[in-house]
Amino acid sequence: MEDEQIQSELRRASVQRFIEEEALPDSFGDSFIQWYAGITEHLAAMARDLETAPLVGVSGCQGSGKSTLVKLMAHVLRAVYGVKAVVLSLDDFYLTRLARREMADTVHPLFATRGVPGTHDLMLLRDTINALRAEQGVVSVPGFDKAADDRTEMVHWRQESAPVGLIFLEGWCVGVPPQPLEDLVSPVNETEAEQDADSQWRTEVNRQLGDGYAALFADLDELLVLQAPSFGAVYEWRWQQEQRLSALFKARHPDAPDPTMTRQQVADFILHYQRITEHALATLPDRADVLWELGDDRGVQRMHLTGVAA
Repeated sequence: MEDEQIQSELRRASVQRFIEEEALPDSFGDSFIQWYAGITEHLAAMARDLETAPLVGVSGCQGSGKSTLVKLMAHVLRAVYGVKAVVLSLDDFYLTRLARREMADTVHPLFATRGVPGTHDLMLLRDTINALRAEQGVVSVPGFDKAADDRTEMVHWRQESAPVGLIFLEGWCVGVPPQPLEDLVSPVNETEAEQDADSQWRTEVNRQLGDGYAALFADLDELLVLQAPSFGAVYEWRWQQEQRLSALFKARHPDAPDPTMTRQQVADFILHYQRITEHALATLPDRADVLWELGDDRGVQRMHLTGVAA
């Protein structure tokens, strides 16, 4: 009992340090303790039990808060449980802008826009996961500059000490299965109707989802899901995210023109994600080991445990 009390106090202190460093509201820490701390403890036990660092998927639509959550989970795993956890974001493995332009020229123009399956460098991601698990020494982890819409130069990639104890893979389409082919026939919005009238783009996206992405997701040891209330919530969440990107860019480059998206550009941008986001909302509840239902304010309404003992 005394050990549990000490661990609880360490966890709360660790969470408090994190929210102060990240300038987050105290309510975020309270929410973590209530809804996520138990799963974090479970992941620590899993990491200790497995010889190879487990790969834990964290899925949630744009703006759902998964990046901040997983960063805190990794922080607590390291500080409280002594598990060397590292976070990989699917976003950091986007193909370069040049590579996506080549896809746009040879496959379909819509592949110039980052995001959908087919626009990530899965080989680089696989190599990075393997290196973090097996290598002794320092592993370079790529980064992606969303404001510049391009991968950062290698000199700016972050360095992680390997081998690690647990790997988080977070992303908006992590764990999502391909759609039945008959579901691809009808467009879901004006972007598909006007720019993909013959369904060539969405068919290739779906093929990618059922190929390399499915193989990657099959290797997940657990899948954690932040479930949005609807696709309608995504727009506001994504616009809030873009505003934060804009503020960060202006702070770093006060004399440069702001390259981030306008509100209308964000509205147009998320239409590229609508099909798979809605498919995720329908299918991930049955595939998740842990699922948190979110409200419009991103607060947790309830939690479902399927692959994890309650």
